[in-house]
Amino acid sequence: MAKNPKKEERKKATLGHFDHDDFMEKLSKRIKTLRKQNGFNSYELFAYDIEISRAGMSKYEAGAFDDIRMRTLLKIIDGLGISPKEFFSDGFE
Repeated sequence: MAKNPKKEERKKATLGHFDHDDFMEKLSKRIKTLRKQNGFNSYELFAYDIEISRAGMSKYEAGAFDDIRMRTLLKIIDGLGISPKEFFSDGFE
């Protein structure tokens, strides 16, 4: 079947531009580091305060998760008292 000359080729998305596992590890470290730096010594109390599960928070800090909901990540960042821009400003080259 002949190509329609009027139809443009679409740009296709590709993967492999960065290491996803490395990014997730950096995300975990950043969450834990900032929690401690901001004076929240207990991940359990921090999780309680921002209304997420303690088990989930433990997994996020340990890097033992495959996925994190955007709303959950935003709760964590907001609970740390910083903006998303500040959160991602260090450690995510």
